[in-house]
Amino acid sequence: MKVVCPHCAKEFELKSVRKQRQPSERDPMHKVFKVLAYLKTQEAWVWIRKIAKNTSLKPYAVSYLIDKYLQNFVEMLEPEAVYESTGIRMRMFRLKNKDIDPKLIVEDLIKRNNS
Repeated sequence: MKVVCPHCAKEFELKSVRKQRQPSERDPMHKVFKVLAYLKTQEAWVWIRKIAKNTSLKPYAVSYLIDKYLQNFVEMLEPEAVYESTGIRMRMFRLKNKDIDPKLIVEDLIKRNNS
C-alpha cells in the first residue's frame, strides 16, 4: 500500500498493515469460553501461564477472567510456601465439574448483575 506525504509529495510504501481483530474476539465472554474449553480438556491442576499460552491470552487477562466470571466454577490452589518466599502470587486452577454447561455460566452472570 502506497501513501503520499501531503507536505513533500513523496511516496512511501507501507510494508505491513496491522490486522484488525474480529469484534467477537474482543468480547469478554468469548475469552471466558476459551478458558472454559481449555479447562475442560485438563484433568490435573493447571497454572495460569499454561492456560494463557494455550488460549492465546495474556496471563493477567486469564487471572481477571477467572476471578470475575469463573470463580464459582473453578477450584483454586495457591501454594503458600511460594508466596512467602518470593512474594509472587502463583495460582493453579481446575474445574469443579467437567460437565458444566456454558448456559449455567451465563445464567450465573445475569443473576449477579441483577442483584
